[in-house]
Amino acid sequence: MLFWRFAISLGIAVVTGLIFSVENDAGSILRPVLSAHEHDHDHAAPGASFLEKTRKALLITVDEFFDMGRYLILGSMLSAGLQTFIPQSALLAIGSGPILSVLVMLLLAILLSICSTVDSFVALGFVNTFSFGSILSFLVFGPMVDIKSVMMYVQVFKRRAVFYIVAIPFMMSLLTGLIFNYLIR
Repeated sequence: MLFWRFAISLGIAVVTGLIFSVENDAGSILRPVLSAHEHDHDHAAPGASFLEKTRKALLITVDEFFDMGRYLILGSMLSAGLQTFIPQSALLAIGSGPILSVLVMLLLAILLSICSTVDSFVALGFVNTFSFGSILSFLVFGPMVDIKSVMMYVQVFKRRAVFYIVAIPFMMSLLTGLIFNYLIR
C-alpha cells in the first residue's frame, strides 16, 4: 500500500503540475493582488546583514501566517462541524459497492480534513468495511485536497484554477480506486 500511495500521489502531482505548466499567463491562474495590500520590504537588499535579512524573512512569514491562518481556522471549524453532525454509520452504510465505496471514501477524505500522518490510522479503521481501491483513493486524495486547503486555494487562485486543482486529483484518485477495485484486487 505504501508504494502505491507514493507512486500514485507522485503521478497525480506531476500530471497536475504539467497541466498548469502549459499556461504561460500567471494572471489567468492567480488572483490579482489587492492594491491596498503592501509589503514593507525589498527583495535582496544589497547591503543588508544576515541578521537583517533573517528579521525581514520572519516578518514576511508572520504576515503570511496571519493572512492564511484565518482560512485554516475557518476550514478547521467547518470540518469539525461536519464530523460532529454527520454520523459515521450513515457514510459507511452507503459505501458498500466498488464504485460507491471509492466515492464515499473520497468524500470522507475531503470532509475529515486530516493530515497525511494521521490518515493511515483512520484508513485502518475502514479496512474491513471498504475495498482496497477505496482506501487507497482516500490515502492519496486526502492530503491533496481537503476543506482547509480549498479555502486557502480560493484566496490565491482564481475559481477556474481551484476547480482544476481539486478536479484533477479527484478524477485521478477515483480512476485509481476503480482500477484497483476492478482490475488489480
